[in-house]
Amino acid sequence: MNCRLELRQPAGIFRSQGSNCAPITFAPRIPRAYTLSGAKYTFMDLELHPSITLQDRAWHILVAPLPMLIAALNRHLELQRFEVLYICGNYSRVLSSLDRRFTTLQVRRAFTVFQLMTVLEESCHSLLIIEHDPLLYQDAEDMAEYVSQAMRAAARQSTVLLYSPASDPSLEVMTGYAHRVFYFGRGPEASPRPSAKSCRKAQAQCSQSTLEAF
Repeated sequence: MNCRLELRQPAGIFRSQGSNCAPITFAPRIPRAYTLSGAKYTFMDLELHPSITLQDRAWHILVAPLPMLIAALNRHLELQRFEVLYICGNYSRVLSSLDRRFTTLQVRRAFTVFQLMTVLEESCHSLLIIEHDPLLYQDAEDMAEYVSQAMRAAARQSTVLLYSPASDPSLEVMTGYAHRVFYFGRGPEASPRPSAKSCRKAQAQCSQSTLEAF
């Protein structure tokens, strides 16, 4: 599996390509303390996957196969120590596959881009996981930029992860605003080269068609 990692920082853009993408962090780790049920926990950078590190107070975009995200979340049941909000549209391909021990995960649904922006504005959770729904932008292509600004604003006080199994025009717009962008998957496949046998067969068919034309 190939992956491409893009880190967008004020200093510029760093790109890494290859089969083993190691997580790279430029921002210093700034711990944040939360008090839940009398106990104090600190949310710092989280290694969601060997190649994916979620930074505190940053917006991440992850484009990867669905089983990859599900497996990563199920390996981190300790996320329930924090306030985690999962945001999706009318239908989620992730929630039904999560471990049953995920009992404290809060879920909100957004059926329009305006509802999504409202949820982002009202959220006070330490981790936001948004399942990208391209249907929200079918009749509102220009809203991708405004949603991006809302996600960056939410990342000022939360860790934000926007997930999609594939890229699309609205998501590509958002990658220009995110702090970190992770791509996983098979790269574009080269077009198959025709064999000598297939070339001879094509030439014979072409000659035959020419003769029939006369």
